[in-house]
Amino acid sequence: MNNHEYREASEDRGKIAQVMAGESSILHELDFQDVAISANAIQTLRKAAVAVMQRFMPGSRPEKLTNSQAVAFFIDRVFWDQDSKGLILCADIAERSFCIPIPSEHWHMKDDLGTIQ
Repeated sequence: MNNHEYREASEDRGKIAQVMAGESSILHELDFQDVAISANAIQTLRKAAVAVMQRFMPGSRPEKLTNSQAVAFFIDRVFWDQDSKGLILCADIAERSFCIPIPSEHWHMKDDLGTIQ
């Protein structure tokens, strides 16, 4: 990532932080493979993905969306909010970001993150 891309990514995080978590919040980007979310959070993601698809993706088939596809829809960017301890999952669609907050009680870090080399 060059300096320009890093600066843009940092600005995106700042915008997401301001809108989703409050202006003074501190967000840390995570790899979605390192987190697990609850069944309730998955249902929320599914409802949100269907709504976004119906509104912004004409011709899509949201009625056929599986839970796995709904989760995958929102993992373009994943942030941990240091203040609330919640997650913010974001989908980047047509030059827009759609983000969903996941409260701290509905996710956790996976215990086995694999071998670190």
